[in-house]
Amino acid sequence: MQLSEAADALGVHYQTAYGWVRQGLLPARKVGRGYEVSNGDVRALAARRDLGQEPARRIQVRNYSGYADRLYSAIVLGDETRARQGLTKLAGAVPLIDLCEWVLAPALRRLGNDWAAGQVSIAEEHRASAICERLIAAHAQQPPGRPRGHAVVATPPGERHALPALMAAACLREDRWLVHHLATDLPVAEVMRLAVDVGADVVVLSCATVEAGRRAEQAATEITETHPGLPVLIGRSGDSLFDLRRQAAASRASRPGTQRS
Repeated sequence: MQLSEAADALGVHYQTAYGWVRQGLLPARKVGRGYEVSNGDVRALAARRDLGQEPARRIQVRNYSGYADRLYSAIVLGDETRARQGLTKLAGAVPLIDLCEWVLAPALRRLGNDWAAGQVSIAEEHRASAICERLIAAHAQQPPGRPRGHAVVATPPGERHALPALMAAACLREDRWLVHHLATDLPVAEVMRLAVDVGADVVVLSCATVEAGRRAEQAATEITETHPGLPVLIGRSGDSLFDLRRQAAASRASRPGTQRS
């Protein structure tokens, strides 16, 4: 249905519904100069409002770098309580993908650089990474509404860094993908087997190193040669999670037999 029709069904002004679209609270697809939304997403939002669960008010964050610096200071010292408190100030007011892209990822890049420079020990790096894993898990959720499809998220064989795949899985899940997160270092044959079993629409291989990126390319070739038509996306260090979302949506939309919501 058109966004104006959705606004009428929800009993709100068009600009209110448009604001929900801009904030990612009401999934919509741009068509020409307007937007289309699915009946299922409108019904889900209406049901939440009937229960008194109004869409959360989003805020504009002007200084993400300050949050990233404070998060880094907390996790490098192992102060999980302070790290959690700092992130909770933003969680619910901004999408999880923003937290991952602008707060967690910069803090983790700094952590990796300091480890490489010998300023952070291996134990401190592992402790900080484990804190971030728990922070992401605490705020990851599957929104209501019709799923976009099934996504399998893993790493290439030999990749032991778990956080890039975890952030990819959480951000796709926030975008209404049904995500099968396989964590790290799984043989390519097992990734393919599960992708076939669940009817995956896309496979994502996350990498933290250049060498892992080369192995991901080899794995992607093996998967696409064995299962033509199954898209495989490779996420490398520094790649945007927003780009991953766009690429996943585009790959789903281009597959034969795809039904749009």
